Amino acid sequence: MGSRWQDECAADAARRSYEGASIGMIASGMGLTKAAVTYHFRTKEDLLNAVVEPAFTDLNAYFEKWGPGFLEPARRRAAIADYVALLVKHRALLAFLAKEGDRRDHEPVMRQWPRVAKQFAQLIYGNEEDLSERLHLAAAIRGLALAPVGFPEVADDELREHLQVAAERLLARPRRRTA
Repeated sequence: MGSRWQDECAADAARRSYEGASIGMIASGMGLTKAAVTYHFRTKEDLLNAVVEPAFTDLNAYFEKWGPGFLEPARRRAAIADYVALLVKHRALLAFLAKEGDRRDHEPVMRQWPRVAKQFAQLIYGNEEDLSERLHLAAAIRGLALAPVGFPEVADDELREHLQVAAERLLARPRRRTA
């Protein structure tokens, strides 16, 4: 089962909620039988893990590529562009996560998202101590992740182009220096 299947599954789950969707409902929404889905995924948790796994694989490769810690401005712009590409690529999953909110009672795989935000923040701004800058960064990261959800009708290439402009405005600016 490939990427298109995972996107469809995430989109179907986004229309409902994780708790509100059964494997049978998800299978039906995708034009499959429950037996066909349970052949590959014994539980709903297994299915959730399979849906989010490609995003975490991509994110782990992203952080491996850019390394830990703060990036200088030229590399930061390139890292932001790569991050935007991932946000667009996994927009169906982001729609599901936006609907689910920040519930901490989900499966362990879902609890990885705060780690991703923290790693990305360190990559872009380092270990920022100024509260104003940390709040700006937290709002920017959250806003960028949620932005693709609000524009399902926009094609990936166009969305990527416009989201890149927004990301650069929000993240590529010089850090504010405190006295």
